[in-house]
Amino acid sequence: MKADDWEDCKSGVSSARIAACSRVIEKKERSPKELASAYRFRATTYNAQDEKDKAKADIEEAMRLDPENVAFFRAFMHYFDKDYDASISDFTAALKSDPGNAEILNGRGLVYSNSGDRDRAFADYNEAIRLNPKFAPALSNRGNAYLSKGELDLALADLNEAIRLRPNNPASYFHRASVFEQKGDFDAAISECNSGLQLDAKSAEGYSKRSYMYGRKGDLDRAIADATKAIEINPLLLSAFNTRGITYGSKGEVDKALADFNAAIQINPKVPYLYNNRGNAYAAKGNLDRALVDYDFAIQLNEKSPLFYYNRGKAYEKKTNIDRALTDYRKVLDLPAPSQADTQRQEVVRQRIARLSEAGRSVAAPSNAEVPRFKRVALVIGNSKYEHAGELSNPPNDAKGLAASLKRLGFGHVMELYDLSREQMGRALKEFGDRAERAEWAVVYFAGHGLEMNGVTYIVPTDAELLRDTHVSDETISLTQVQAKVDAASKLGLVILDSCRNNPFLQHMSRSAGATRALGRGLANVEPEGNVLVVYSAKHGTTALDGSSGNSPFAEALLRHIEEPGLEINFLFRKVRDDVRQKTQRQQEPFLYGSFSSEPLYFNEATAK
Repeated sequence: MKADDWEDCKSGVSSARIAACSRVIEKKERSPKELASAYRFRATTYNAQDEKDKAKADIEEAMRLDPENVAFFRAFMHYFDKDYDASISDFTAALKSDPGNAEILNGRGLVYSNSGDRDRAFADYNEAIRLNPKFAPALSNRGNAYLSKGELDLALADLNEAIRLRPNNPASYFHRASVFEQKGDFDAAISECNSGLQLDAKSAEGYSKRSYMYGRKGDLDRAIADATKAIEINPLLLSAFNTRGITYGSKGEVDKALADFNAAIQINPKVPYLYNNRGNAYAAKGNLDRALVDYDFAIQLNEKSPLFYYNRGKAYEKKTNIDRALTDYRKVLDLPAPSQADTQRQEVVRQRIARLSEAGRSVAAPSNAEVPRFKRVALVIGNSKYEHAGELSNPPNDAKGLAASLKRLGFGHVMELYDLSREQMGRALKEFGDRAERAEWAVVYFAGHGLEMNGVTYIVPTDAELLRDTHVSDETISLTQVQAKVDAASKLGLVILDSCRNNPFLQHMSRSAGATRALGRGLANVEPEGNVLVVYSAKHGTTALDGSSGNSPFAEALLRHIEEPGLEINFLFRKVRDDVRQKTQRQQEPFLYGSFSSEPLYFNEATAK
């Protein structure tokens, strides 16, 4: 037996941990209690690899060797079976015998967390850490729990400390990757996954998580390669099948996506999001009846997900079953909106309800019959003459150039407006929304100031003063409002923001007493859904350069390529990104948010091949 086998058994990783525990067990040089622990450590690792029978056999042997702690070991047996109530009962019994045991508290906290009882999970993690401030597993688990609540800075602090104390635990790196992903820093998330995989090259969970990060970054081929690797290691890993299915869908390979969702559902038919995602794939193929069946299953399994009702509402709307669509959309508004994505979805739903319900229209608003129908429409705004922030030089040139290009490209209606106040921007969006309802494409381009607060992006009218953080929502227009307008188009809603400059308003803006509002650099990460895409001139959390050619570097690149014949929209924005990176010596990187449909989309569609 190696000298460090016992330490590797207690805190090693994956196959190395199993091997170390096996050598400890074979040598039988430890006390019965320590041998029982060796069986438990090995069982936990087996369970993580979905080798349930081996895990249970090891727990049974641990109970035989250490009968005084039967309840503690039996709690793990129930946890492996996902019998959370029985597991909690046994952990509680174990705590009565050993009330100051941080390990037992951490175990029960993990069960509470997995069963959805977040408050009790935190209570156990907090007590475990109070008893042993250097207990890395509890710090890692609490960090992951903070992540689930969206408290990213607290999550990061716990995970940083867990990694400092126990740098050989890959799970902490994978948890920290998720924190960076939630912050929108996909490169940092991938780097964390790499660190975890260096420690455990056979971690199917690690490859699956990195696959998801590559997908979020838009590197779809690498995402598929990593998900495939994860499935090779663990053919029963749901997250890998789900991630690969979503990625295939993003590439327009819908049949492959369906095959992955089918495989995942065969593994576990009780996971609601799998039915939702398969429903999306069927909807992409135009099979709305099959999509509705899957959305129904998803809702039966989880009646509190706004996303499932939203997707089912869209399917009913496409089938022109307006009453059912309105019922589902109203349900989205009735449910809580715990994430920014849910808040965005609710704003979109409000607009959809207004469009679908005659009662939602004011008498003064034009009816559909009074609004001319155009295949493609655009709203172009250039704000430069800010009353309280000085003048910007490029937005007029950028907006004029893009409006002219769109007209040459055959857009039937282009609203070209400059230096709009808050009231004028609201009216322009309202009018544009009416036109977008009858169009296939709806494009909004905005050049001017933008800002991010609490994870929300706002575009700034010229009369905004923004003396306090509480004034932001009153004096600006949220990106969510703009997304809701372009969402009305039948094929593509596109929002292009060349507004990621350093924001002068932040310098004088006072903060409310006790405010928790976070004011960040650049613009916020965004997750548009359906047929909506959002393009930033500089990716979230970064700022854009003004340039010296009369146009911003982003607008210059966009104008160079947008009229190129036969250039599919995905490749258009890749070319724009490459040009801007080269022009700015990699200081600025444009970013596109959202998923493409399976149908190719071209600005210069008349000559597309």
